[in-house]
Amino acid sequence: MILILLKTLIAFLSFGIVYFIVIKIAQDLERKKEAEKEKPKRVSGVLNLFDVLERAPNSPKAKKIKLISLLIFFVFGIFLTKTILFSLILGMAGFILPQAIANLRKERKAKRIDAQLADGLVLIANSLKAGMSFPQTLEVMARQGTPPLSKEFEEVSRELKIGVPMEKALFNLAERWPEIPNLRIAVIAINIAQEVGGNLAETLARLSETMRKRKEIQGKINALTTQGKISGIITAMTPVALFVFIYWMNPDVMSPMITTTMGNLMLVVIALLIFSGFMVIRKIVNIDI
Repeated sequence: MILILLKTLIAFLSFGIVYFIVIKIAQDLERKKEAEKEKPKRVSGVLNLFDVLERAPNSPKAKKIKLISLLIFFVFGIFLTKTILFSLILGMAGFILPQAIANLRKERKAKRIDAQLADGLVLIANSLKAGMSFPQTLEVMARQGTPPLSKEFEEVSRELKIGVPMEKALFNLAERWPEIPNLRIAVIAINIAQEVGGNLAETLARLSETMRKRKEIQGKINALTTQGKISGIITAMTPVALFVFIYWMNPDVMSPMITTTMGNLMLVVIALLIFSGFMVIRKIVNIDI
């Protein structure tokens, strides 16, 4: 009994230490990304692979990355369980995992761009009020803005310099980030103002204020639905944690789930049910305005 308690305590401490280390590393990476300005820093090869998956998920290089990940996970499954079915499931997870991580990185980057957009529009509006032309304001935004939004406007300025029309360059920006509706609204507003005339600086200032109020309301909704989101995560992770703890403390009880075909099928069904429940809870608590 004492041995089981000690194992459980060691497991909790191990998970806690790993969790805090991962959080610390993530915070350091976020601070480094926020500190980036004009000169892009060299990133590791792993991050470059994820960049490929973000930009062109269906390219030959992206498919090669997914296949290599599939083979690594499949071989690891064979080494760990020595069962083909479980190894195939693990291999499929390895095939999906790189793209899932790339999508998560892109989603976080989109949230940062969305959060910076209101301030970026104010900077552009102030530059217009100072007498600059709109292409000049984009260059100011690229120089003085905060990444990653400044990098996107730097790309727009680069396209303008090689002869791409203003309207096309702005729509390219919106198409790169279809998950940011505020960005598309801003692009449409800028193009309409340039076509029909009007006070573009005033339009951008009002649009920025509208975005701020919308984010304030969305923040209140997120605060009210936080408990539901945490409940979904706990509900999904509890069976996995119990399986790991029981397997670690008494492997003979859980080994048939891994070493037999029927056990593998049961694991697949359980995983599908857990995932379905998690997605239902997430769908309920995700409220967008």
